[in-house]
Amino acid sequence: MYHWFSLEAIGVERTSLSYSVFIPADSSDKLYYFDHASKKQGYAGVSTMPLKVKESRKEYDWKASTPVEFRAYVKEIAGRKCMFFLGTISSISDTNAKQFDGSATPDLVLIDSEYRDVIWIDVKHPSTWDEMVYSQLNEAWRSSEGIGYYFNEKNSKEDRDIKQSIDSLKIVPKINVNSDQIESLQRKLDSLKSLGN
Repeated sequence: MYHWFSLEAIGVERTSLSYSVFIPADSSDKLYYFDHASKKQGYAGVSTMPLKVKESRKEYDWKASTPVEFRAYVKEIAGRKCMFFLGTISSISDTNAKQFDGSATPDLVLIDSEYRDVIWIDVKHPSTWDEMVYSQLNEAWRSSEGIGYYFNEKNSKEDRDIKQSIDSLKIVPKINVNSDQIESLQRKLDSLKSLGN
């Protein structure tokens, strides 16, 4: 487990991620950092994330909720290692606008740090996240990254009918028609071997 810190360039106009710093949470003394700027990766920084999230759902009631925290989420999806920001949308308390309602289940978003695309994910079904990300970004990935089709599309009715007919076929085990002859010859061979001893 590591604490992750994102370091951005100073200035209002400069909001790209320069460094990722990983500090171990187990009190060990190894510190890791990754220099995004020297690799010219052009990742968006954390400071741009709240506005990106609000832009992605204009119909959302942003007076009652707000994006409150973002952390690194690195995942390999469709054969490509991607860096996302995992963000939490918290409800604001009715009585005090500066307090968050901790009793509500928050909505979650993943923001692709390279394409700056916001994907709203289902907090209760993390097993579906990869496919949700892929289904939203696959067109961009296929055109710029050469990533193919990784998740099966819904089968057509014809495909389902063929599969059903194959599944319903009765499989008859293959029987060797010469098995009686082979068995007879094997007995003769065994008897000849025993005479030789």
